[in-house]
Amino acid sequence: MPHVITLNQETDTPARREYIGNVALTYLYDRSRDSQQAGTRGQDFIAFCGNQKRLAFAVCDGVSQSFYGDLAARFLGEKLVAWLADLPFPTDVETFRAALSAQLAAWQPEADALVAAHPIRADLPPMLRDALVRKRENGSESMFLAALVDHQAEKFAACWMGDLRLRLFDANGEELPLSEAHWDMRQRWSSRLGAKNGAPQVLVMPLRGIARLMAHSDGFGSRADMLKRFTLDSLNALADELLSLPTSDDLSFLDIALNSTPDLLMPLETPEPQRVPDQPALHWQPVAGAMWYRVWLEGEGRAFTVDVTASDAPSFLLSAYGTYTCRVQALSNYHLPSALSASFRLERAPFPEPTIMHHAEPVPAKPITVKQPTVQSVAVPTVSLLEPVPTPQPKSAEPFDWSLVTAIAAGISVGLAVVWYFTYMQ
Repeated sequence: MPHVITLNQETDTPARREYIGNVALTYLYDRSRDSQQAGTRGQDFIAFCGNQKRLAFAVCDGVSQSFYGDLAARFLGEKLVAWLADLPFPTDVETFRAALSAQLAAWQPEADALVAAHPIRADLPPMLRDALVRKRENGSESMFLAALVDHQAEKFAACWMGDLRLRLFDANGEELPLSEAHWDMRQRWSSRLGAKNGAPQVLVMPLRGIARLMAHSDGFGSRADMLKRFTLDSLNALADELLSLPTSDDLSFLDIALNSTPDLLMPLETPEPQRVPDQPALHWQPVAGAMWYRVWLEGEGRAFTVDVTASDAPSFLLSAYGTYTCRVQALSNYHLPSALSASFRLERAPFPEPTIMHHAEPVPAKPITVKQPTVQSVAVPTVSLLEPVPTPQPKSAEPFDWSLVTAIAAGISVGLAVVWYFTYMQ
């Protein structure tokens, strides 16, 4: 089976239609108004994978009260589609439930490690960071709905946990009952616990009488009946209407029309990408009729896709770290997809993480650049308070001038001689 096709959680995907084998897929992905305004990822996730023989898909709804519910939604969606695509078609519901339960348990340690390694932004307010740290302890959670359509066996098998809806329609567009289906929003899958609040729900039934299978998230609310019959334009209009409501939620919609590929559709020409010098990027000339492009990536232990909007100068810049093999495909609502282009290897090295993102570690001491002031380094004629105050020393005595003493003594002698003369000689 080809690897998994994924819709980007960081952007919104308008209603589109593409063809895989004899199946027409119509899908839409719209983030909530809050997520769009904040520029954050949507909590929902859509993935699918198929060829002429079978088709697997998953629609997941991350639990916003958990630690980054979008993380669990993407992890689980990719895992479910890849597993279903290669799964021998289950013979009965209990065999299917047991196999699914084993896989949900087996994926839990890997997801738990992914959650533990997921960084928390350093620039978040302290209260929000503390709340996320507490949420991390309980793990990331997601509800899911996944199915495998086997054209050769003429059957399909579905599984779910939560309140995402699976709907079936006949050739006249009338909805078929699923009387045994049970939807419980308490049920979900947890990166810490695996299946939570019960075993997954499963369904195995023939495709006879089924013309369309539909899966969608609960974001459509009371407008879900409008999905019975739709066009691409009506889907976009409905999404715009729901986006304007105060209760706006993520919207995920996937419709699979069986045996509906028109014979007159022609495939698009294959893109011819070229590597952008000194960058992990590709660019290519526009393909006539292409409405968007898909870049298929494989490497670092996973395979996924990224859609690129059509433009006068289409290009793709690798944002994931690591080395990937990349190929480009052109798509349109009104043409069969092109073949995949030649492959290119792109590599993106990770930037050094800021120190604040690491756990506390011993940091090598750096040389001190600020010197302690000393008496010699002080430019002003004051005594530094950081040095002992020098004790003033007495100045040396100057030599005594004896000539003055001699003159005084001579004067006294003369005076005494005069007094003696006048006293005794007269």
